[in-house]
Amino acid sequence: METHVLPNNTFINELPPETLSHIFELGSMDDGFEEEQDSDKASGDVPHTDQLDAKTTSEKDTRARDAEMVQRGENKGCDGESASDDTGSSATAVPFAFVVSYVCQHWRNVALSMPSLWTTIVVTPEERPPYEPVSTLLERSKSLPIDITVSYDHLDEYEDDFEPPSDADLEILFAMLIPHIHRWRTMKVTVSEYHHMYAFLSAVSDHSVPAAPQLTTLELYLYDYPVALRYPSMTKHLTLFAGSAPLLTRIVLWGVHVDWDQPWVASASNLTDLELAYHSEDVRPSWAQFSTILRSASVLQKLSLCRSGPSGEPPSWSIEPTPGGPADVNAPIQLVRVTDFVLESDTQARIIGLFRKFYMPALKHLYLNPGGDYDEDFGDLFRELTRPASPVQEQPRSVASCLENLEICPFPCHGVECIEMLYGELQNLRSLTTSLYYSDSFFFDFISTPCTLPGRGDIWLPRLATLYVQGASGIRLRKLILQRKEARVPLSSLYVDRHCELDDEDVDWLKENVNTFEFLEGSLSLLAKSVPYR
Repeated sequence: METHVLPNNTFINELPPETLSHIFELGSMDDGFEEEQDSDKASGDVPHTDQLDAKTTSEKDTRARDAEMVQRGENKGCDGESASDDTGSSATAVPFAFVVSYVCQHWRNVALSMPSLWTTIVVTPEERPPYEPVSTLLERSKSLPIDITVSYDHLDEYEDDFEPPSDADLEILFAMLIPHIHRWRTMKVTVSEYHHMYAFLSAVSDHSVPAAPQLTTLELYLYDYPVALRYPSMTKHLTLFAGSAPLLTRIVLWGVHVDWDQPWVASASNLTDLELAYHSEDVRPSWAQFSTILRSASVLQKLSLCRSGPSGEPPSWSIEPTPGGPADVNAPIQLVRVTDFVLESDTQARIIGLFRKFYMPALKHLYLNPGGDYDEDFGDLFRELTRPASPVQEQPRSVASCLENLEICPFPCHGVECIEMLYGELQNLRSLTTSLYYSDSFFFDFISTPCTLPGRGDIWLPRLATLYVQGASGIRLRKLILQRKEARVPLSSLYVDRHCELDDEDVDWLKENVNTFEFLEGSLSLLAKSVPYR
C-alpha cells in the first residue's frame, strides 16, 4: 500500500492554538515523562536552535538549554542508563513539555503560553546543580500549583563510577523548591539512604519555611527502612510546613517517622488516605496520638498499616479521661467512611485489637496478611471478623458481612468451624484473593462445596464472581469451576499466578469455561498494590 507523507508543518500548524493546547495537555498527563521511540530522533537528529528563528539573545539561551535537555534525553533513560528500542537505537526520556516546545516555533509559542504544561517536576539522581530544568519548570509554571517528585532510590543499580547526589546537592535543590512551597500540590520523595530523606525533612522544617496551603499529597518513601530505625530521634524535633498543610488528603510514610503531634498529621481533617509502613516500636505513635489522628480524619476512606500503627499492645490501648474532657475517649473510633483497610505483617493479637477499636460500617475491601508464625492457629482472627462489629447499630453486623473484596494472604486455621463461620458471613463477597501455599486445603475447597448453614443458600460465597489464586493445580481449578456452574453461581473471572500447576490443556479448558482467564505476574493483590513487599 502506498504511503503518503505530509510536508512539514502541513495540517498540524493549521490547528487553532486552543486545539493544539488541548493536545499538549493530554500528552503531558503521562507522569510528566514521555518516552520517544522514534529512531530518527533517537539517533540525535533533533532540530538545531537556528531552526527556531530566535528573536532575542535571551530566547536563544533558553532554547539552547531546552535543546541540551532534549539531547541529553536522547542518550539516557529516566533511570540514568542508556535505553534502547528493538532496533538498538537510544530511547528518549525527557519531560514532555520540553519535547513539544522544541519541535518548531509555532509549537514552542503555544507551549510557552501554557503554564499548566510545566507544572510537573521530576528530579532523578542524574540531575546536578544548578538544576536548570527545575529552574525552567518553576519559572514557566507561573503561579500554578506544582507536582514534585524527588526520586533518589535504587542508587545501587547505577554503574560503579556513578557518584550519588551529595547532601550539598540536595540543599541547593530544596533551596530552589521551598520558596514555591505555597504552590506545592503534591510532594513525593523516594530515597534509598536516610540522610537524603533527612535533608528533605530538615529543609521543610526550617523556622523560615511557611505553611503549605495547597499541598494535598505528601508521600515519603525510605526503601532502606531499617536504617531509619537506627535513628529514632532524628526527626522528633522537626515540625514540617510550620505545622500547617490544611488541604492534605493523602499521607504516606514508609520508614519515615515524624513528631505525631504536628497539626498537619494530628488534625488532618481533609485526609482520605493514610498509609503508615515500617516503623519500629520506639518511633510509632502512642495510642493517644494514633487515636487523635484517626478521630480527626473524619472523611478517611483508606487506611493502610504495614508493620506500623500504634505502639504498645492492645491491653495498653486506652486513654485516661481528663477532667472536663470528653468522656468517650476510649469508645470505638468511628471510621464511618473507610471502605478500604490494608493490614499487613502484624500479630494476630494486634490485628484483633485494632478491629475491636475501630467501627467501620462502610468497609468493602479488606487485605489481611498477618505474617509471622505460620504454625499459629488464626481461628481467633476468623471469629473476630464474624462477631457483631459494634453495639451502636440496632442490628449490628460483622465486618465480614459487609465485605465485597477480601484478600487473605496465607495463614492457617486449624479446623473447619472457623472457616464455616467466616464463609457463612461473606454473603456479599464478589472478589476473593487467596493462596494455597500455607493455608489449609479446605479453605480453597469450600468455595465449590454445598453450604451447610441454614438460610445461607446452596453454596458458600453465593455472589463470588472473581477469584485470584496462588498455588492451585489445574485439577482443583477445574473442579471448582464445574461445581459452581452446577450450583448456578459460576465464576466470571479467574486470575492465577504463573507458578500454578497448569498444562496447556488446563489453560485451554479454563479459558473456555470462564469469561476472563489471565496469568498475573508478581503479587496478586489489587487492594494493597502500594504496600511494600520485601
